[in-house]
Amino acid sequence: MFLLIDRVCGQFAAALQHQQLHVYATIAVIVVLSVLLFPPRDDPDQI
Repeated sequence: MFLLIDRVCGQFAAALQHQQLHVYATIAVIVVLSVLLFPPRDDPDQI
């Protein structure tokens, strides 16, 4: 059981390592779009 989990995690880590730039670019695009599409609301407690 643990060997299967270890093998799956190893394959996932290897796949992420090869696609690292693509993953970071996707996360950056998601963050930028979320800030642009859903700007923070005006908080009366902020100065």
